[in-house]
Amino acid sequence: MDDSTLQVYTILFVVITIVLVYTSRFFSARRMPRLSQGRVPGFKRLSGWVGEAIEAGRPLHLSFGSAGIDAESAPVAAAEAELFYHVIKAAGSGDVAPVISTSSAATIPLCQDTIRRAWAGDERRSRAQWFPQGPRSMAFAAGLTATMQVEDPSAHVLAGSFGPELALILDSAERQGQGSFAVSDQLEGGAIAFAMADEVLIGEQLFSAAAWLSHESTARADASVQDVWRGLLIALMAILVIIEVAGQLGIASWSLVLWAALALVVIGVVFVRRR
Repeated sequence: MDDSTLQVYTILFVVITIVLVYTSRFFSARRMPRLSQGRVPGFKRLSGWVGEAIEAGRPLHLSFGSAGIDAESAPVAAAEAELFYHVIKAAGSGDVAPVISTSSAATIPLCQDTIRRAWAGDERRSRAQWFPQGPRSMAFAAGLTATMQVEDPSAHVLAGSFGPELALILDSAERQGQGSFAVSDQLEGGAIAFAMADEVLIGEQLFSAAAWLSHESTARADASVQDVWRGLLIALMAILVIIEVAGQLGIASWSLVLWAALALVVIGVVFVRRR
């Protein structure tokens, strides 16, 4: 594929995305659909942890891990900052501000800004904590373990970039009876979160996580656009695979492709209705 063709496809992708986003926002603003937290049980439990923190006068602990705004994980840091904003805002009626931690020095201003926007109390600056930097920093895990004992948070929202060090953090949380909600953009961290965390998100769910806690129609509309693109890309890849296999078998025909596409549409509709 030459550069000109790639540029055309890129422009088409951007234009279609913009049209989908604003169309979805328009209809969402008119009928204000509400996302069901039951589709992702972890968010329902997270809301319960927020309530427990308010009642017990204990903080929540939120962590970016090594996700930084100066690295390849910048989109992850931005997505999780939005998630943390809604979590902190939900806990705003409590007496103790949540704690935000990071191992990326460049992310400290983002931590402070997230607390400043969501929390109205006077202890906002002191609740952003930095521990030694590194994508797989055991010192970071050790620092968080100490924070768990000193701050005694009711639950941990570990959403960002974590590697094997996440196992130490989750093990400490379990031993101290503290809830854990985890998601990582690293393969090792995602596997550990799935095995050890109380609640977990998988893959691209972290980029639409804020929409599940937000009451804004625009956030829910953006999440629905991601679902649309995911379905379109999966359908396109499936059709290309069918065409390739049919071509190798010598039975390729437009009728076969049409029936395969129709079958995929039916399966997609059934899947969406079951959700």
